[in-house]
Amino acid sequence: MALVRPRRNDNHKLAFTQEEADFAIPFLDYDIQLYVDPFLLWKSPSMQYQALHTALVSSFNHFCHLAKTGKEKEAVEAVIRISKCQEAGLGSARDKHGKRIGEGTVKDILTLFTSIPQVKQGGFEYIEEIQLIIDQIGKDRVSDLTCSLIKSFLIDLTIDQCTKLGIPTKEVTFDGVFDYTAKAFKSEKLPLPVNPNTNSPLLLIPKRWLRFSPWINYDDYFTAACVKDRTTPKERVAVLQFNRHHSSLENLFPLWLARR
Repeated sequence: MALVRPRRNDNHKLAFTQEEADFAIPFLDYDIQLYVDPFLLWKSPSMQYQALHTALVSSFNHFCHLAKTGKEKEAVEAVIRISKCQEAGLGSARDKHGKRIGEGTVKDILTLFTSIPQVKQGGFEYIEEIQLIIDQIGKDRVSDLTCSLIKSFLIDLTIDQCTKLGIPTKEVTFDGVFDYTAKAFKSEKLPLPVNPNTNSPLLLIPKRWLRFSPWINYDDYFTAACVKDRTTPKERVAVLQFNRHHSSLENLFPLWLARR
């Protein structure tokens, strides 16, 4: 009998279960409906994870800095490129082929570096903040942005786990690996697990990074800051527009700032 929603370990009859693995075992035909929460990197006691958070935020801010210095086309192309990380297998796409964000949405994001004083001066502190200002950006997009910007770490982790657990790999050309030091994308030939149906590479994501609802998210913000405030709008798009034009970041996140 064919398995319903087979996972990678089922395909090769590997002798470990999801409970025993430190990573989320990917489905072959569906995305896992969980998301990387970058805040878990920030608050981790691991200095390595904290450094990853610093690197991903710095990298994202770098793209926005490009736009401010006359390289808007390069910045737009870069943000579109990192807006989907298909290899992670996370999100809600039924066919594992989610879409990247559009050019218009990227340009809206880039304008935040001139329209919000705090962002203009020092960039974002958390990339999740974009959810509260720009439409079409949610937990799935934040998760993809995070995975795309730390692909180099995820590749090393994946190769290490495959060696440790005997997961079969295949040499593939992996595109879109962002080099944090060189501030450039590169391609590498790497031994990685692949989806047997498509031969596309897979990345393994630590379970400890995954949540269904990230710590910073629109729903919590709306409940905490908008429901009881009669001066703010209640429709999502109107709330986002209001935030862009009337608030500094400190005013947007009073509940979360109090938790730090």
